[in-house]
Amino acid sequence: EAKGDDVTDALDAGAAATEDASKQFANIRMATILSGEKNPRGIPYVAFVESVEETLATTTDGTVEKLIGAMNELHQKMKILEGHKERTKISMKQKIPEIARTLQLVKHLKAKHDADETFKSHYSLSEMLYGRAEVTPDGTVCLWLGANVMVEYPYDEAIDILELSLKNAKTRRDICDADLDMIRDQVITVEVNMARVFNYDVKRRKAEGGKKEIEA
Repeated sequence: EAKGDDVTDALDAGAAATEDASKQFANIRMATILSGEKNPRGIPYVAFVESVEETLATTTDGTVEKLIGAMNELHQKMKILEGHKERTKISMKQKIPEIARTLQLVKHLKAKHDADETFKSHYSLSEMLYGRAEVTPDGTVCLWLGANVMVEYPYDEAIDILELSLKNAKTRRDICDADLDMIRDQVITVEVNMARVFNYDVKRRKAEGGKKEIEA
């Protein structure tokens, strides 16, 4: 059991590493727009701007233009990552039932092999056209591993690989679900912050314009 747990932990870590996004946010301008906290995949939490003046005061060369520029850059990165996570989630949702069906088939082959039985099956020749065959399980099965690679495995080994692949796909799907919820919250926060900074700048410009008119 300990060995199985180690494999599971390693698989979970591998799935999380595959979804790591820390490099995408390594060079964000004006770190003050971030809270300093990140989720396990390195996606940063956005700091809510309580006071635009204080944010500008604590930022080196802090101008409204540069602050909005940094926020816009962060917003774009978040939206790009959101799209990536959405595509990965869709891909995993398609793979999970495929892997589950393959796993079920291999288990069926193993059961028939252990019982020394043959069985009849339909197989696809082309779209909407099937053939019928009598299958005699021989103890091995070929699995597609991707990149036009097919490998022959004994049933037990094939079952182990498919179970790990199924768990990995489910883990990545769950990670994407959690990340998407978090990313959407950060996108909303960035958009609210940008609106607050923009409104601050409009009010500031109006106030400065009013002072100039009074002085004139």
